[in-house]
Amino acid sequence: MINITALVVSQGELIDKLKQLIFDRYKVTADVADSSIAAISDYVKSFCSPLWFVIEHPYVDKFYRDTYYNYYSSKLGDYSRDSIRVSVFSEEISDEQFRSENQVTRLRNTYLGFFTIRPTFPSVIGRSVLSPYVFQNNNFVCCKTGFNVTANGVKFNAIGFPHSSQDAETITCAETTIWSIVEYFSHKYPIYKPVLPSHINAAINRYSVERLIPSKGLTATLVSYALKEFGFSVKIYAKNAYGADFDLLLKTYIESGIPIVGAMSNNLGIGHAFNIIGREVPSDAAIDSIPVAEIANDGNLHISDYYTMPLNYVFIDDNYPPYQMTTINNPSGYYTNPKWQGCEISMFIAPLYPKIYLEADTARKLANSYIKRFQKLGIFTRTEVIAKTFLTSSRSYKEYIALKSGLEKDAQELLMSTSLPKFIWVTELSDKDHLKHGKCFGVILLDATEPKQEGVVATLLEGTYLSYDFSKFEIIDIPLHPFSVYNSNLK
Repeated sequence: MINITALVVSQGELIDKLKQLIFDRYKVTADVADSSIAAISDYVKSFCSPLWFVIEHPYVDKFYRDTYYNYYSSKLGDYSRDSIRVSVFSEEISDEQFRSENQVTRLRNTYLGFFTIRPTFPSVIGRSVLSPYVFQNNNFVCCKTGFNVTANGVKFNAIGFPHSSQDAETITCAETTIWSIVEYFSHKYPIYKPVLPSHINAAINRYSVERLIPSKGLTATLVSYALKEFGFSVKIYAKNAYGADFDLLLKTYIESGIPIVGAMSNNLGIGHAFNIIGREVPSDAAIDSIPVAEIANDGNLHISDYYTMPLNYVFIDDNYPPYQMTTINNPSGYYTNPKWQGCEISMFIAPLYPKIYLEADTARKLANSYIKRFQKLGIFTRTEVIAKTFLTSSRSYKEYIALKSGLEKDAQELLMSTSLPKFIWVTELSDKDHLKHGKCFGVILLDATEPKQEGVVATLLEGTYLSYDFSKFEIIDIPLHPFSVYNSNLK
């Protein structure tokens, strides 16, 4: 039996310590150790500094153990079943702090997550959950959730989005994107259960007409089928079917806090799957660049779409460390290899909750029609509107109304007393000046569980509250000042 080693190291010591540990514990050649360390060095070079680390070996990583027992253990070659775990801290730490109850709170406040190193040389980067604050470029908001973990015997909560690189044998980009999606949702919502690579293969095997291991990748249909098997109501969007609306729909789901599976390709033979989970924080210049999308009501209303704003989006790509940033129309922008140039997103898969029946495309069009109708009726008088549509749960939205909206009491209580479905489409109405201050001046709520066209639930515009009671509108005049935008989907 090998004793567990826990080493506290500085950022400058990390690579040398890992190289020595790989060489000593796995009995690999110097060339194999060097190539593996090169992969680790590429992974950590985007980390900010200074950071401190705890290296633990042997570590039982459930993700790698699953592939080990289902694949590597049956091979003639000598593969270890043990991994290395590296925990990350934002401040200097010491061994003594992990054995002092008085120091644990400080340790937990500086904890930034972990990554694992698996013995699949040289593709050694395994499962990770790292905070965006580990990385130099962290000016973004994204889908994140908590994972209960330990480091050197002490319990911590890792907050981030799950990531793993591919080993090119049992898991490729398609499998890692499925796993990341399910791993995220299963730790955020109890309705979903975590899965391992063998579970993914078992689910797809019922549909596939050929063997899945060694993996040669999966088609979009198989990815969609797997997500459906794991409890999602899947919607596939193809660029050739939605045209100019394709990017806007993708961004709408991202803003809704729904990480998507995307597929990009080019005419050089590249085909690759990835997740998109967030976006950069808009600058004033980006807000100023939002164009007018439609002129309506005889020229009296200029409608702009929030999602035409030029922003970088956050990609989870198993060929790179997590949280890569690039634009939707240049998804391979962070690749340096020329063969990846010219890639486009050809389709994406939105993993939805089963009871969401109103799609993003319909919700956006329905909200747009109400904006024009309400202005024509004189319910609001503004001539310039920026519309931002997103999906959320009524429970989260009512918490925002109660605690974070900054609404006047009358408007607040009217929305709190409105009967809402489990999920709603929200369209916030604002303009450039208000957006720069995180404010909006109106909101339209649509029933996401109702696929029919009359799915409006309530509207708050300027000094008017409208509630739809299945057969008629109820209109109430109330005082209303600009209020805070909803920002709980991406954090």
